[in-house]
Formats: sequence, structure tokens, C-alpha cells
Amino acid sequence: MTSPPLSATLAWLLEPDPLHPGVRYLALKDLLGQNDRSEEVRRAREETMRTGPVPAILEAQYPEGYWIKPGGGYSPKYRSTLWQIIFLADFGADGRHPRVRRACEYILTHNIAANGAFSAYQKPAPSGAVLCLNGNLAHALIRLGYRQDARVQKVIEWLAGAIT
Repeated sequence: MTSPPLSATLAWLLEPDPLHPGVRYLALKDLLGQNDRSEEVRRAREETMRTGPVPAILEAQYPEGYWIKPGGGYSPKYRSTLWQIIFLADFGADGRHPRVRRACEYILTHNIAANGAFSAYQKPAPSGAVLCLNGNLAHALIRLGYRQDARVQKVIEWLAGAIT
């Protein structure tokens, strides 16, 4: 079996899809290299915030910025606040949206352990700092606009030290 030509695959990824509008947005940005100032990228991101999984995730958020239960924590897996941040970034959510910012600030307040890493535990303990969780959250926060945030930089420094 042969793969479809790249142009056909790219055309498919660029098709409007109301169930997964983030695919188009991410294809424009990551595959075609268009920037956020492009009208087409801006419209695609707006659609991502209006339809599909992003608004559904944000609708389940509590006003304080968490999902499921308050405080830090990793569980329940795939449903807790930490996971929702990862999913929002993966689906192409706009990090400038007030609810997305509130969620990011929530985990940066409730999940940073004394060593500067994200903790998987309700009470952030350094022993709860797991490499994959820290990598996923750092990546998500960078995609959501927190690249220069000192707390995220500290997580990145912790990751670099932990894996070398």
C-alpha cells in the first residue's frame, strides 16, 4: 500500500472540520509555517475556540480554573486539571482566552513543588515530580503562551537537570 501524495494529505488536514477545528489551525501553523497574524490562521484559531473539543473542555471548567476537584493533582487520569491543560494545548486552544489563562495560572499556583517542578500530588511534593508529566506540561504551557514565564523556565531547568 502506498501513501497518498503529501499535497493530498495536507489538503485533507486543511479541510474545515467542525468536530476537530484545531487540526486545520495546527496544520496552518506547524506544517505551512503561517504565523498568528495571518488572517487565515486567526480565523482557524477562532473556530477552534468556538466548536469541537476546546469549548467542551472549557465548559466543564470550574470558575476558579480547575476541573473535577480543587487543588493540584494528576488524577483522575485524563480528566484532572493537569490533563485538561495538555489537551487544550494539543487541540490548539488560544492561550490568551481568559478561561485558558485561568487554568494555566491555577496549575502554576497549585502544582509547583519546592524543587520548581510540577508535582503529580495534591500537595506538591518534590517526590511527585515525574519527567513525562513535566515535559508534557512544559510543552503545553509553551504552546499556550507561557514560554517566558519564570515558573515555566524553572520547570524546564529542572527537566534539563533531571535528564542529564
